[in-house]
Amino acid sequence: MSEPSKPSVWVELLKYPITIFSLLLALLVAQSMLGVQFGQVTELGPGGIKFVQQASGEIASLEGKLNGVLAEIEALKKAAPAVTTAASTETQAEVFAATQTVSDQTAQFASVAREVAPSAPSARKGYIWIGDFKGDWGKTMLGTGSNDAPVRGKPEALPLGATYTALGNMVVRDGLPSNDAEYFRARGSLGVIPKGTSLKLLGTPVAIDRGYAVQYWAQIEWK
Repeated sequence: MSEPSKPSVWVELLKYPITIFSLLLALLVAQSMLGVQFGQVTELGPGGIKFVQQASGEIASLEGKLNGVLAEIEALKKAAPAVTTAASTETQAEVFAATQTVSDQTAQFASVAREVAPSAPSARKGYIWIGDFKGDWGKTMLGTGSNDAPVRGKPEALPLGATYTALGNMVVRDGLPSNDAEYFRARGSLGVIPKGTSLKLLGTPVAIDRGYAVQYWAQIEWK
């Protein structure tokens, strides 16, 4: 079989979206300038690039921290000279929520390793923030039923072993945070479970009173 001519090779290359080559360039920059290490490229085609991303947990953690910083900046920009206690409490709760969730793009990026790594376990375990509760849910990240309605009732009464749905792109931690200055920052990130992921509740949710909110964390299992 004769080798393809140079013009035909270029025609084939041009069939791929320009964004693929832009992404390749971005990956090279990330590897050389930021020190991010990537695994083996497993697929290259019109739909994009798939590879084993060895730093998905770190990337998710970085975006969570960035989200928190941005939320704090926005709060400072809007704050009046005298901030009421209620406003301060609400702001702190919003800042915290921003550190536990990531964008759809990052969630998709971080889950690539899971999709292509053949040695990955069939199910993984970790801890996530499931919402704020003080008499009633202020914010919840767990959905239930066919319409993924936010869970109701006391967190401690949630049925163990039941299947729920993640209502956000949640950062998964490697353990239950301690109620101290470091809080969740002292726990490593295992990556991200994208919004809509089915997960199983493994243990009774634990309340951590941060002053501005009573936040509940739970051990979960997901595939």
